[in-house]
Amino acid sequence: LMTRRPSRHWRRVGQPRSSRRMNDQAPPAGDPVETIRREIDGIDQTLLSLFAQRLQLADSLTAAKTPQSGLPIRPGREVAMLRRLISTAPAPLERELVVELWRALIAANLRRQRTIDVVVGGGRNDPRLFDIARRHFGARTRIQHLPEPQAALQKAAENPQTFVAVTPWPAAPGVGAWWPALSERRFHDLHLIAGLPLIGAVGDTPEAAVFAAAPNEEAGGDVTMLMAFDPHHRLQRALSELGLTGSEVARAEPRVLVRVEGFLAIDDPRAPAMMRSGLDSVRVLGSYARI
Repeated sequence: LMTRRPSRHWRRVGQPRSSRRMNDQAPPAGDPVETIRREIDGIDQTLLSLFAQRLQLADSLTAAKTPQSGLPIRPGREVAMLRRLISTAPAPLERELVVELWRALIAANLRRQRTIDVVVGGGRNDPRLFDIARRHFGARTRIQHLPEPQAALQKAAENPQTFVAVTPWPAAPGVGAWWPALSERRFHDLHLIAGLPLIGAVGDTPEAAVFAAAPNEEAGGDVTMLMAFDPHHRLQRALSELGLTGSEVARAEPRVLVRVEGFLAIDDPRAPAMMRSGLDSVRVLGSYARI
């Protein structure tokens, strides 16, 4: 029988190579690259310990608070905290990186308090809406996609303790006039609590809205969204009489969607006071603040 000759590249186990690639060589003593890498490794271990310590403190805070039945979401506090961190972040930290890192920590903390499911409604052919929800609520959060915003709102309304709905921004161009459905009684326990993405220029309209059975919360620089029946087009009169600055965003007769500068709580007495100016069924949908 003929035996195959060993390849010239073959060598016995343990036999040293006569020539190694440069990146396989052991670094010389005092190599600055390896020194920097070891410093990075040490910082990584410190960060892991600090992240774990932060989660443990968050657990202690949760245990010390009075138990609540609602969603443990504090959108106003989150925005205020992120603004503070960004304002003190040293170079070369970018604000986008700060938001991404701390949103991941916030999402991890929320998971330790309660399972929160996110349902995205609309944008089936556009992955942008799903991506916005994923980046905000974290990689491990369960996210379901439904074809219509109303379907997502219905899911959150039926499961107020655990579900959050993410929809296209009300009256955003090209997504259809779905926002009049917000006047339906079945959605009255859901409130607008965030506009996403959180980072945006002043005056820009968010791409997505977050609705949940949770109260809105003031963060500073807030925008409030209202809905009313305005068959006689008396919106501006009603706003001016109460000293509010706002504008009509969209209209589907007789409903009108209104943007008001500043924070109005869900039960703000100025909303029903607008009825004296000719509006009807005035409802505070909620508010949001951006960075």
